[in-house]
Amino acid sequence: MFKKTIVTTLLSSAVLLADSGVGININEDDLEIEAVLDSRNLEALQTSSTIYQADVNFLRADTEKLIGLGIGATNNLEAAEGVEVTLGAKFIWAEVGSDDFSAMPLMAKVRYTFPPLEFGIPPISLEASGLYAPSALSFSDSESYSEYRISGDIEVIENVKIYAGYRNIHTEYKGYSRDLFDTGYYAGLKITY
Repeated sequence: MFKKTIVTTLLSSAVLLADSGVGININEDDLEIEAVLDSRNLEALQTSSTIYQADVNFLRADTEKLIGLGIGATNNLEAAEGVEVTLGAKFIWAEVGSDDFSAMPLMAKVRYTFPPLEFGIPPISLEASGLYAPSALSFSDSESYSEYRISGDIEVIENVKIYAGYRNIHTEYKGYSRDLFDTGYYAGLKITY
């Protein structure tokens, strides 16, 4: 029953957040579904140059599961054209074996979009993100959380991107020696609106 509730909540969130984009990425062992709502698509919220983003993701890594709900503020970096910086926080809940993990890591993301290229080459972007929660931002038996990702995407069709990247996620528990949740390369598809 709990698994059905999680999947239903995630899929309905993806539909609600589809105004900005939905993505799916895989590798040999993992499946991740992600969705982003961007205030650029909601004119009533877009009153300044700062863009607000809400995101949700579900990652199934072998038998382990992770759900993240985040919010961040994005703006262009004035010193470098094409660079966007996002700062925010994300609530993380994970299930590792029979143990539950929860934390509220702080988040930083940098995205660089290459200037328009000649010869009809589609738009290309690179992105790096990091999340970290020390014990003060980890709950119950959770000790700390860390995650970093590096990815690149290319818009092959208008509003459709293919992307590839690498992720490394650690969930540390009190009295539990293994802290690596997931690591590996992945590839996927994003549809943006």
